[in-house]
Amino acid sequence: MRPLPRPGPGLRRVLSPLSALYGGAVAARARLYRAGRFRSERVACPVVSVGNLTFGGTGKTPFVEFLARRLRFEGKRPAILSRGYGRRGRGLVVVSAGNGPLVAAERGGDEPVAMALRLPTVPVVVAERRVEAARTAIELGADLLLLDDGYQHLALERDVNILLLDAGDPFGGGDLPPAGSLREPLSALGRADSFVFTRVNRATPSPEARDELRRRNPLAPVFTARIRASGLTDESGSPIDSAALSGRRFVAVCGIAHPEAFFASLTELDLAPEEILAFPDHHRYGRRDLDRIRRTADRSGSAWIATTEKDAVKLRGRTSLPVVVVKLEVEVAEAGFFPFLLSRLASREPDAARSAAAPLP
Repeated sequence: MRPLPRPGPGLRRVLSPLSALYGGAVAARARLYRAGRFRSERVACPVVSVGNLTFGGTGKTPFVEFLARRLRFEGKRPAILSRGYGRRGRGLVVVSAGNGPLVAAERGGDEPVAMALRLPTVPVVVAERRVEAARTAIELGADLLLLDDGYQHLALERDVNILLLDAGDPFGGGDLPPAGSLREPLSALGRADSFVFTRVNRATPSPEARDELRRRNPLAPVFTARIRASGLTDESGSPIDSAALSGRRFVAVCGIAHPEAFFASLTELDLAPEEILAFPDHHRYGRRDLDRIRRTADRSGSAWIATTEKDAVKLRGRTSLPVVVVKLEVEVAEAGFFPFLLSRLASREPDAARSAAAPLP
């Protein structure tokens, strides 16, 4: 989701009553779920939620992919559940049954289709009601579910709640909409089972941020993760040596929440674009956009286009220039992260199975 623009101090004061109303509403919703007034449904296998507390990217999708790969290595059969932001239409869509994407980004959403391409053996299912997606994924053979961007989706009960925080701006400036980009009040930190500061290769979490986590949720362990560019691929996923492209001009194109993160990834690969075209998050590229990209490339003498993994699935086969994709890699610094996650799953799996088997009231 696209981060909200931050107003100046004067406008924030004007907007603060609306922010208070927004915060009260979302906090009341969370309390109703906690009190059992709204139902949170349990499904027949464990659920790991990965989410954030702010509008805008914290690296959720690459982190979910990182978890899926490692959990398959551990012998699990994970599936990924997503809402499918940016897609046309509604309802449940099986993006992948575990053999690569079955639909285009327009129907399945850019991030789910990109994940299905990079994780061809992992089922990916999208739906507004994630519990419906969960049941379908279980029918496809999943024994563990990864809920992408699930921190606020309280209708599906989860066994592990992982909250990602951007190391450089963990609380989105501290204000709720419309004054800021916090999705929920900081009291929501109490729901997390663990915290992960992301992008620590570009910023260091402040002592004040760490103190806030300890104050709000002293029992949840805190981890740190690097999200960095690990190389380039072509549209089919085959690796490309960046040195072979270093002497050829290119245009950088992206439609993500934080385009500066993409540009930093290019810098990590020692690549400098001639021009930069940043579109809104989950942007659907129309004919005018493609014409603009082509004109920009012609004007700058560019021979190729660099883009993100989720933009690549929407640009594939639609440009006259080759599209090269920047691949991201996640690395958790602390060796204790996966032992923590696996121990939580092991301790809760019997409870999940018993709850799923119990008859509904």
